[in-house]
Amino acid sequence: MTTTVAILLLLLTPLVAHAQPKPGGKIVFAARQDIDTLDPHITNRAATRKILIQFTDTLTVINPKDGKVGPGLAESWDVARDGKSYTFRLRKNVKFHDGTPFDATAVKATFDRIQEPLGAPGVARAFLGPYDGADVIDAQTVRIRFKQPYAPFLRMVALSPLAPVSPTAVQKMGQDFSRRPVGTGPFMVKEWVPKSHVTLVRNPDYAWPPASAAHRGPAYLEEITWRFVPEATTRTAVLQTGEANVAEDLSYADVAALERNPDLRILRGVPAGTPWTIFPNVQRFPTNDPAVRRALHYAINKDAIVKVVFHGQSHASGSLIQPPTPGYVAVAKELFPYDPGRARKILDDAGWKPGSDGIRVKDGKRLEILWIFGTNNGYEEMAPLVQGMAREVGIDVQLREQPRVQMYEAWRKGEHGIGELNWWFPDPSILATNFHTSRLQAFNPPRLSDPEVDKLLDQAGMAVEEGPRMELYKRAQRVLLEMGAGIPLVDQVTVVGVRKDVAGYAFNVVTFPVLYDVSLTR
Repeated sequence: MTTTVAILLLLLTPLVAHAQPKPGGKIVFAARQDIDTLDPHITNRAATRKILIQFTDTLTVINPKDGKVGPGLAESWDVARDGKSYTFRLRKNVKFHDGTPFDATAVKATFDRIQEPLGAPGVARAFLGPYDGADVIDAQTVRIRFKQPYAPFLRMVALSPLAPVSPTAVQKMGQDFSRRPVGTGPFMVKEWVPKSHVTLVRNPDYAWPPASAAHRGPAYLEEITWRFVPEATTRTAVLQTGEANVAEDLSYADVAALERNPDLRILRGVPAGTPWTIFPNVQRFPTNDPAVRRALHYAINKDAIVKVVFHGQSHASGSLIQPPTPGYVAVAKELFPYDPGRARKILDDAGWKPGSDGIRVKDGKRLEILWIFGTNNGYEEMAPLVQGMAREVGIDVQLREQPRVQMYEAWRKGEHGIGELNWWFPDPSILATNFHTSRLQAFNPPRLSDPEVDKLLDQAGMAVEEGPRMELYKRAQRVLLEMGAGIPLVDQVTVVGVRKDVAGYAFNVVTFPVLYDVSLTR
């Protein structure tokens, strides 16, 4: 528990310089993953969202210190008693990077655009929920309407895919908008060179940071080069040489040595969202057998994964959402402690008998499960360990690595026996994204379509009162775990390295980098 508290404190505490920060300077940010677009309304990648928060602002802001929702571009708001509409009063004198005013019309245009067929639906459409339209009350007041109560909205509208963008730029730039989008944030997009980098420059007119920011006025940094460096060893190397000022997602194996380097600081944060999780396909043989799903969960030694893959830098997961996420309850450790003996008994009782090679057989069919895992998706080291643990109880987990686009397509076709997915997300409604029938053609890796689960998640999504809403999500976590729809492995922990002259680096609630307050002390 002490370690968890310490990590959470690191999440909440920005790196503060002792001297007064001075404007100026450029940094290189070494990022793990390439991006798919810079259009907030199209992207499906967290890698893109990390950049979006540098050049956009959101209507609300979630304070990482306490998880509470506060003002952003909206100064205040009212929620209708039925939970079906939200009325926002907007900040005055805010401008987009192209000089056009931010107002209620821009908010309406942004949300309406998310509903348009812009290609493959991005996460923005899911975040906007049952949107029914927006009414411009006056220049600084907008009412957002929903087809049904949508309780998560105040947290959803704090996410960058719902950030307002310039309607003028959208209309003028057409498809080019995805390359140089126009927001209101402290930085502006200068260029995007695919598979290489994105360059951001300071917005000299910025004067509307949220209350949680450490200063007012324009950002300190003149320029950020967001360089795509997919290899962990290379990210570590460029950080050590000073070629990069910041490097994210460092190899857990390197952390101890890097902490001994006097030129570096290692920052850790536990994001809200979901842990590293695998999902048995409940529609495909043999994981359509609940006994197989439960046995697989008991067979996995999560503490061993923490030790071998994460080098002790994280913890075994307690549920299908992470501890900082509202509604979290640690039921996984209660329901599914590591117990290979129990896994064997469950399979024995279900008619799965050991074959000559140790792999179990039932009705002439081997107990083989195909795990399709994504390239550079973070599960590469965990998969062989889980494979070995499953084999100990007679389950043959077969591994197939594919690019993520192909992996997602295989999910939609139901070709996988095990899927994988983890989210950075500030609200427990992420459970609906992973498990609700309505998400079968988007995410929902277990291919779950269960009326009881749908009803429970729908009730939670429409509950206006926060207390009863969280109780419903706690119940949902238990139901989903008991049916074996998801197997949480290890909590996500974000590990970032910064050069010692980088001050003011902070995480947001999902541990994405907040660079507005960053300065260089040299």
